[in-house]
Amino acid sequence: MVFNAKSIYDSDFSVFVPLRNFAPPVAGSVDYPISVAWMIRGALLLGIILFVADLSQSNRWLLRLWYVIGLVGGSIAFLGLLQKATGAQMIFWQPPHPNEYLRVSTFFATYFYHGNVGAFLNLVWPLSSGLVIRAFSNRSNSGMRAVWISLFIVTIAGVLANTSRMSQVLALVLLFAICAQFGLALLRKLSGSEKGTALAGGLAILLALIALAQAVHLEQPLKRWQTESQRISTDARWRAFRVAMGAVPDARLCGFGPGTFRVVFPTYNIESANQAPGTWRFLHDDYLQTLLEWGWIGGILWALLLFGGIAIGIHSYHRRRRVWMPRRAVLQPLVVIALFGIAVHALVDFPLQIESIQLYVATYLGLCWGSRLWHERFT
Repeated sequence: MVFNAKSIYDSDFSVFVPLRNFAPPVAGSVDYPISVAWMIRGALLLGIILFVADLSQSNRWLLRLWYVIGLVGGSIAFLGLLQKATGAQMIFWQPPHPNEYLRVSTFFATYFYHGNVGAFLNLVWPLSSGLVIRAFSNRSNSGMRAVWISLFIVTIAGVLANTSRMSQVLALVLLFAICAQFGLALLRKLSGSEKGTALAGGLAILLALIALAQAVHLEQPLKRWQTESQRISTDARWRAFRVAMGAVPDARLCGFGPGTFRVVFPTYNIESANQAPGTWRFLHDDYLQTLLEWGWIGGILWALLLFGGIAIGIHSYHRRRRVWMPRRAVLQPLVVIALFGIAVHALVDFPLQIESIQLYVATYLGLCWGSRLWHERFT
């Protein structure tokens, strides 16, 4: 598709400039530069999956990777909460853009779009909760427990302070899944006095979240729930979805080319009887966008990579968890739960198109695919 590209898109004149390709009858990308850039990124992501699959065979490096994910997630959430608390108008407290159409009102931490940061936090906080579970299961020292509990509280508070409703709903679903997976087993390991301490700790965490809510203006996402819940049926993303569905027959087996949605969609949107307003760089449906860009063949291959990795992770956990070290038995279901959350979120947003989120998804898939080789307890 890339080497046989048929054109280059001229954004100044909104036209496709034809290219001389070596096989005109065969499918080719409609924009050579964008597809080349995407293929380079795709190759790097596949390399990351292989790298992490190999790295995860080491118990020491697996734990280090887990620590890094928890620390980075907590730092991103802390930055977003600090912005909320200080009333920042732009990322890194920059002045607002003079053009009102370019002002960003839904930014959080280093993300411009609240849906993306919500998806990112839902990827990292399950692993942060795993560090808390591990700290209590292994009878870690009080200092380590305090660090991981603090990071977990900050990351969860970031999800609550964010204005993405989908990420908040998914966070609740993921929390129930984690409690169902680890709750009873963790309670059995605690003595009577420790259960009382755990209950007191849970109340302390709740009070800390309430205090953070007051500081970071949690009323903003609550108002969004109240004022915009009735606008779901009139959301512009439904119009964009209908326009994109109209382009599916033209995508055929190979699609329009990797990363070309942003240049293909305007043509179909202009010709549509029910146009979607605004500029659409990404469709709020990762699966449909992938189908347009990669066609049925590429879409199926990407689906096998994502959902096949999740299936392998589940299969490996149920077959081999008894011979794994405890850290692997705790980490693996959390990785699967986090991947399930991002897979659902991709139905209504575009998290899988964002480079930083792609990096974490590739890392998690590396853990899932690599878990097939986690055999012995002390390897």
